[in-house]
Amino acid sequence: MENKKVRRALSFFVLIFVVFNLLAIFHVFPVEWKMDYRVLLIGNSLLFGVTYVSFLLHIKGLRNPNPHVFVRTMYGSLLVKMLICLAAVMIYAMASGGMINRNGIIACFVLYLIYTVLEVRVLQQLYKKRTKNV
Repeated sequence: MENKKVRRALSFFVLIFVVFNLLAIFHVFPVEWKMDYRVLLIGNSLLFGVTYVSFLLHIKGLRNPNPHVFVRTMYGSLLVKMLICLAAVMIYAMASGGMINRNGIIACFVLYLIYTVLEVRVLQQLYKKRTKNV
């Protein structure tokens, strides 16, 4: 697998990260949604970091000739991402002292879905290109 394709895919994730951070910083979301921009910034940063590491693990699994390695990295990263997000929400709930911004948490869950769907789509495309080259 070429490094150019991987860099292009990673730059796509960076673009998504920057766009959502800019939307949060400039308060583009309607006021009636009552989302705290700090929750969105921290949540987006956490999700980007976890997705970035997860994607690098997937690429390592794709480069391995054994297909079971890729499946293990896929399930392992999914479990780790979910546990990290759960821990982050629990830490936020304890640190906020009952003043939880539910709409911000829901927006972070939507971001989780966006990052996960995009990650899987990019990995599918890279896997198809890998199998054509073999």
